Amino acid sequence: MKRIIIVASIALFALTSCCKQSAVQATIKADPVIVNALAQVSADSIETYINDLVAFHTRHNLSTQTDPEKGLGAAVNYLVAKCESWTPNVEVIRYDAGGPGTRLGREVNLPCVLVTLPGTEGAGEIILMAHIDTRVADNNDSTSFAPGANDDASGMACLLETARIVSKIPLKQTIKCLFVSGEEHGLLGSQAVAKIAKAEGWPILGVINNDMISNAVSSETNLETIDMVRVFSDSPNGEDSDARQWARYIKECAATYVPGHEVKLMYRNDHYRRGGDHTSFSNEGFVAVRMSEYYENYDRTHQLVHEENGIAYGDVISGLSVPYLVKNIRVNMAAAMSLASAPAKPAGARIANANALSNYTVLSWRPVLKADGTPDETVHYEVLYRETDQPVWQVYGEYELDPSENVQKAEFPLSKDNYFYAVRSVSEGGHPSLPAVCR
Repeated sequence: MKRIIIVASIALFALTSCCKQSAVQATIKADPVIVNALAQVSADSIETYINDLVAFHTRHNLSTQTDPEKGLGAAVNYLVAKCESWTPNVEVIRYDAGGPGTRLGREVNLPCVLVTLPGTEGAGEIILMAHIDTRVADNNDSTSFAPGANDDASGMACLLETARIVSKIPLKQTIKCLFVSGEEHGLLGSQAVAKIAKAEGWPILGVINNDMISNAVSSETNLETIDMVRVFSDSPNGEDSDARQWARYIKECAATYVPGHEVKLMYRNDHYRRGGDHTSFSNEGFVAVRMSEYYENYDRTHQLVHEENGIAYGDVISGLSVPYLVKNIRVNMAAAMSLASAPAKPAGARIANANALSNYTVLSWRPVLKADGTPDETVHYEVLYRETDQPVWQVYGEYELDPSENVQKAEFPLSKDNYFYAVRSVSEGGHPSLPAVCR
């Protein structure tokens, strides 16, 4: 068993009595390719996208799909044309929705737009998602001005800017940008696409739903920040769900690539009285989280555009913080590009001595394989651990592949009762996979 321990400047056995002092928080090595890509995120481009989307007057799910200048159809045509200027891999997915007993007053056929940025060799896919549709307070008002600058042109701007930049950069895994309709009337579009993804076996590694990511000031309390963003993740089967690992990964990427911008881990599926499109993918068994601004302005969400008692109502572009949106787009891109550059997650990760009464812990996992079925010797492994009440992983050690062993193992003097453990594979360039939790 070949290994290199990287617990800095402290003897290995000192960990037994001094874990907190010796712990090294998990960090991702900065990749110059990703750094350069993030530098290309343009505030001018973002403002143009949002102004263009707001100009369609409304993107309500019951609005016109035939008018070239306004309504849902015009917005979809705009998204398709923009994305086709960067990549030919643009698809419109249509589905039927509405009718008696639903939140839509009539039956309608609705469009989603799927943009694929193909990977060079990996089988995995990362999906960035946002919703196209807008509404005002009246659920079925399909004609009033419903600009949806923050909800959710901000999310669509994230996807458009990602498609513009990443379409020129070859990555191992595929990145998909998914623009869904139907969100405001019950997550209809994301449900339709998630069912297709499950039926077709899409190899999804992680989904980020971007829904309202550009408001910086709260209504009522007037609190403000452009330095924090929330990532919501559910864990119906325990704290260490795959969605939680994806959320922690996003936080780690932000610390490396967008320093000073803190990802706050929200250990719940979504806001109170809210439901986001990531839930549709979670319900189909995929790893999905939601990114959302830290403070919300309820005077703008789903409001008719007007001013009353000195308060501006309505979701217009003047209510956004473009510098804040730039940061949140960079977090999305960093996480997606890092995971798209990573090797596969180790399979079979477990606590090998779970049934033994021992103050040592032994972890085991199977090595990542190349296309020919042999172990990938360019990949090394990191063992992660954290105390059970702590939110982020620490790195215990870095382990080289032992090509003579079908199962890789690591033994160390920490009790399995006191910590959570995981293993992740790391590429030569320093891109880690998602953690495989050991149980």
